[in-house]
Amino acid sequence: MENLSIFLGKRLVGTLSRHTKGRVQFQYGHQWLKTVGLPISLSLPCREEKFSPALSTAFFENLLPESGVRSILSFNNRFNKKDTFAFLDLYGRDCAGALSIMAQDQEPDLTPWCYEDATQKLTNALDRMETSSDHPQLYLEMQPARLSIAGVQDKLPVYFSKNKFYLPTNSGSATTHIIKPMSPMFPGIQRNEAFCMNLARIIGIRVPNSKLIQMGPHELYLVERFDRKILPDRVARIHQEDFCQAMGLPVDRKYQIKGGPGFRQCRSLIDEYLSPSAEIRAEMAFVLVFNALIGNHDAHGKNFSIIHGHELKMAPYYDLLSTQVYDTLEKHFAMSVGKTFRQDRLKVNAFKTFAGDMKLRPEKLAKIMDKAIRSIALNYKTVLAKHEKEYGPSKIYSSLSRVISGNIEQLEAIRKALV
Repeated sequence: MENLSIFLGKRLVGTLSRHTKGRVQFQYGHQWLKTVGLPISLSLPCREEKFSPALSTAFFENLLPESGVRSILSFNNRFNKKDTFAFLDLYGRDCAGALSIMAQDQEPDLTPWCYEDATQKLTNALDRMETSSDHPQLYLEMQPARLSIAGVQDKLPVYFSKNKFYLPTNSGSATTHIIKPMSPMFPGIQRNEAFCMNLARIIGIRVPNSKLIQMGPHELYLVERFDRKILPDRVARIHQEDFCQAMGLPVDRKYQIKGGPGFRQCRSLIDEYLSPSAEIRAEMAFVLVFNALIGNHDAHGKNFSIIHGHELKMAPYYDLLSTQVYDTLEKHFAMSVGKTFRQDRLKVNAFKTFAGDMKLRPEKLAKIMDKAIRSIALNYKTVLAKHEKEYGPSKIYSSLSRVISGNIEQLEAIRKALV
């Protein structure tokens, strides 16, 4: 039987065995249960018995790239795109969180600071992407051995230091940042996310540090990984999981309309496992209002995460950008506001239901909305002007201004009706 070993640092957590159709089954190791006794997921509590293929695969496949990237990687490596076991075997050395996944006959090489300079390779890849008519993706162009990054959006995990980009050469050398390139499909998306994350930070939302950087003619969005910490002797991995993993949901159920979590389910998870739950619920409501104001319709179950440690904590918020500025993108919210999935159909009743879903009084939600609306109205034009001065003019800034201005007017009318 084929098996993979799951490590957290030097410690063997357990094993993954291959099940039918590329699915996996996870089992904690006896020594881990005896000496550590902590679960790697809220959906995988500590026990001696194997977990079902459904629960096991749901957690581990959520560590992998999605959609087109997954299809191309499977084609290039000659295995089925649904073969989660094969993907983890090839790309599981540096995943989101602190886990490293390796062949059972291998042990992690934890020697720190083992990186190769990939700056020129990255420049060459970006040059090819700019001239190609096939819309290639950076992750595929770079072909990072044994590195995995979840999600659909084109991105690459790197170690970034002194304006140079590095890729790790062993398990003991973790990446520290994620880079996202420009996209011919969605013009200005790198500036879009840089602006929205900057605006979020200014109005008090906890987000990782991020910025735009220039590589010749190429502009990249660079964001620090909140699941990494640079120490004097190494880059430490911090274990985390997204809400889909915590709920035992497979990656194809990250959207509420497809059976994924809504705000009520998120609130239940928060109330059961996180503290202080009332503050976190209010914080998440504030982020919901922020997303509605910037027009982010893609805040799904994988865009909220929990950090594991001595206590469970809500992770910083990430992937904040306006999808509303792109006419070709889905207009439905990833999670409904009340029972409403469309921004243009938001009414006061949707927010009253949402308040109930989050265990907030309507008056409390109205105060949260007032704070978010006032904060964004006060700051968004200044931040847009600052970005345009620093990075140069772009059509995306006028599109963002138009969307945010209209959404402020819409949500302010709803707020007044809510009190």
